[in-house]
Amino acid sequence: MPNILIVEDDAATAWALEQSLCDEGYAVTVADTAEKALAHLKRHAFELVITDLRLPRMGGLEFVKRIQARKQPSSVIVVTAYGSEATLRQLADQGVHASFPKPFQMDRLRKSVESALRVRAA
Repeated sequence: MPNILIVEDDAATAWALEQSLCDEGYAVTVADTAEKALAHLKRHAFELVITDLRLPRMGGLEFVKRIQARKQPSSVIVVTAYGSEATLRQLADQGVHASFPKPFQMDRLRKSVESALRVRAA
C-alpha cells in the first residue's frame, strides 16, 4: 500500500484529500506546514507528496526543491489557488508530476495519483 503525504494548511481541503485517498486504500499522513512534512519525510518513506503551493513560513516552491534534493525523492503533485504560468513552469522544472488549480476535481486528482505512483514504480 503506497504511503502518501498531504501537506495542506486548509483543514477542510486536507480532510477531503485524506478521506478520498484513504477510501482508495492508500496510507495517508497529513501535515499542515512544510516543516512538519519535512520531519515526516525524515522518519518515513512516502511514494507521493501532495502539497499546496502557499504554505505558512516555507513556500511550496522551496518545499518542492527540498523534497527533490533528498536522497530518495518522492513524486510530487501540487494543488494551488495561486499558480501563475511562471510558477507552474518552475514546478515542472523541479520535476513535479502534476499541478492542479483549486478548486480541483477529485476524480482528476485520483487519476494523477495513480499515474504518479505507476511512474514511480516503473
